[in-house]
Amino acid sequence: MSNIMSKQCTEQDISEPIALQNTTDQLKKIRSALRALRDAVILLNDSDGLEWWNQAAEDLLLLQAADKGRCIFDFIDASEFRQYYQAPTLADEGVHIKSWRAPERYLKCELTPFADEKLLIIYDVTRLHHLEEMRRDFVANVSHELRTPLTVMMGYLENFSDQPDMPPHWKRGFELMTQQTARMNRIVNDLLLLSRIEIEETHELHYIDMIKLLTHIYDDAQAYNQEYGHSIHLQIDTYDGLYGSEIYLTSALSNLVINAIKYTPKGGDITVSWTKTAEGCRFAVEDNGIGIAPQHIARLTERFYRIDKGRSRATGGTGLGLAIVKHVLYQHETNLQIKSVEGVGSTFSAVFPPNYVRSAAIS
Repeated sequence: MSNIMSKQCTEQDISEPIALQNTTDQLKKIRSALRALRDAVILLNDSDGLEWWNQAAEDLLLLQAADKGRCIFDFIDASEFRQYYQAPTLADEGVHIKSWRAPERYLKCELTPFADEKLLIIYDVTRLHHLEEMRRDFVANVSHELRTPLTVMMGYLENFSDQPDMPPHWKRGFELMTQQTARMNRIVNDLLLLSRIEIEETHELHYIDMIKLLTHIYDDAQAYNQEYGHSIHLQIDTYDGLYGSEIYLTSALSNLVINAIKYTPKGGDITVSWTKTAEGCRFAVEDNGIGIAPQHIARLTERFYRIDKGRSRATGGTGLGLAIVKHVLYQHETNLQIKSVEGVGSTFSAVFPPNYVRSAAIS
């Protein structure tokens, strides 16, 4: 028995150092891999101090061994980064900033908290930024150039369509051409609006009387609702307004209300609400319309994404409305939230954070 126990102890004594050595080797490999990455990787402690970094981070932030323990804000001087760092979960895709040392370079920062520490990864996205700028400029320029010929075409088509002696078989053709030209004109206008929103890094912000704005949207919706016969309700339980871009917000919120009207069967119920919440102020549009299948919800804000192409065209949609809504809300530090059950109805909402909410008394 003693021989067996002695043998077991010997095997254990041998296996433990081997396991420890294997773990040490794996950690060395992981550290070597992180050091070799082209992207900057920084480990931060619970006091936001630098704990460890790779070579790319050392080159980007000009770090030295003596910098260990110093606060990350001593090295990254960008207000957008500070805001993101305080609440990283609000921006799932990280934050894009200009390099504070080389303005021609663009960086993307992603923060991942774990336990009491944080992992910060910084990517150089300069090339992607320039490609995105080229795409935006191309869309904006093409859309702008299309406006004049489309306006001329629409004018002539309307004149020809109004001729009293127009043969019936020609009249139908001109009506179809007029409809399609008008639809193309709507697409061009939406593309131009979307390009403006994307290109403008900052907007002129003012106090917005939300009671007045929502009443205006409600009146427009009632006029549009003539052929649908819905019951539209406006519920307001706070006089708080917003600090934002009134033109863009009017466009975005109106879009959500008009969509509810278009995609709810005739005689439906639609509720537009403005309420105070613990997180800020919530705008919502709720309907008992056709609803949306779960697999489509995540892609609804993509440009030209359509659940049913035939139905969208029949309602006169351009496929850009929710993309515009998404970008407008993003400029006001909020996101579009969509809850829907197919065949039951949908709720589109957005909660504006407290820094954009203004009391009517102090406006």
